[in-house]
Amino acid sequence: MFYEVRELNSPIQRDAEIGAVVRLAFADVAEEFHLTPTNCPNHPSFLSDADMLKPLSRPGVLPFGALTSDNVLVGFVAVWPKGKGAYELTRLCVLPEHRHAGLGARLLRVAVQAARERGTRKIEIGIIAENERLKRWYEGHGFREKAAKEYAHLPFTVCEMELEV
Repeated sequence: MFYEVRELNSPIQRDAEIGAVVRLAFADVAEEFHLTPTNCPNHPSFLSDADMLKPLSRPGVLPFGALTSDNVLVGFVAVWPKGKGAYELTRLCVLPEHRHAGLGARLLRVAVQAARERGTRKIEIGIIAENERLKRWYEGHGFREKAAKEYAHLPFTVCEMELEV
């Protein structure tokens, strides 16, 4: 199948589609790590469209989508300036039926390149520390673990990672 990865110049037109893709793509993570709307209400798999997309209204946000040849969104990622020369990467996801085709890596490359072109020195992300498979995937793309932090409101440890660009 042919996929195009590109910036979503008008993400507002795709709000519901982005919300649905992110929720579905993160649902297996919630299941694997026993996350529920009660113990982790802010996990992407449980957010409403409005809450999911609030970050996209921040100044400088760069949203990207992976689309099929029929213009159907099947993957998503966003980056935005965090300050002090860093960008934050969030919501990198691909629908399960479209995984293992290199879309996650393509979304990551496009987002990193766009942030680099805007002068960033590093990209930061927070993931579930217990998700060793995901941690290895990010390490394979040049990220390194910066810190592991526990938060009282989360049922998991957050692994903070960064990529020097």
